[in-house]
Amino acid sequence: MQRPKRTRGEALTELALVLPVLALMFWGVLGLMERGRTASLAVWAAYACAAQASQTPDEAQGLHQGEAAARAVLGRRLVDVTVQHDGAWGGRVVCTVIARPTLFVPALPFLGRDVRVRQETYVERWKSDWRELSP
Repeated sequence: MQRPKRTRGEALTELALVLPVLALMFWGVLGLMERGRTASLAVWAAYACAAQASQTPDEAQGLHQGEAAARAVLGRRLVDVTVQHDGAWGGRVVCTVIARPTLFVPALPFLGRDVRVRQETYVERWKSDWRELSP
């Protein structure tokens, strides 16, 4: 009878070789999910910014309202909001939101790039005529 071959340590060696690849895949999936979530929130923030900024012909108030709406949607994320407001009825309002994903994977730097969204609308009189109805 022959003795069986010794296989001690093979599983540990295989795990040591495969573990970095599995970890990279795991962080990559998490990075993609975070980038998608940030992109979705940036679109929502740009829409909220444009909707709020377009409710008044006053340029200063429109800038303040639009920026506050975008920051409320994005929360504590690193974000840059710019609002261009013509300041007249029928004028153009452009909101640009630049958001950065919160999860950064050093091995996959393309996942950490900023997400840039631009939303455009116009200042219309009916938007500013909203009134609170008493109960």
